[in-house]
Amino acid sequence: WWPIVTPITTITFCAALQYYNWVNYRQPFGATLTILALGTGKGIAVFTSWMWWSNYPPNFVMPATLLPSAMVLDIVLLLTRHWTLTAVVGAWMYAILFYPSNWPIFAYSHIPLVVDGTLLS
Repeated sequence: WWPIVTPITTITFCAALQYYNWVNYRQPFGATLTILALGTGKGIAVFTSWMWWSNYPPNFVMPATLLPSAMVLDIVLLLTRHWTLTAVVGAWMYAILFYPSNWPIFAYSHIPLVVDGTLLS
């Protein structure tokens, strides 16, 4: 469910801060700031909750990469300077770019592995 739920839930925070920054300061980097803040908080939570308390490997609970998607959302607002186009085109591109931007994180787990003569993937 993470390719569907994560963009939907994070774009609400991005839209709120992007609106605030655009209306008050005319600065189109609200989505990027939001994702950097959410990523920092998620990284701290993963490190403290999983690694310190339960000694679970952090590479199994890595946070998703949303920074390229957020930058595209901000660039759409910068180029169009229009809320409707940003909501339609930018949100669509934000959601579409989320899944491919996470492929490098999971690339190591797509390597075939042979364990006791059985091919695992």
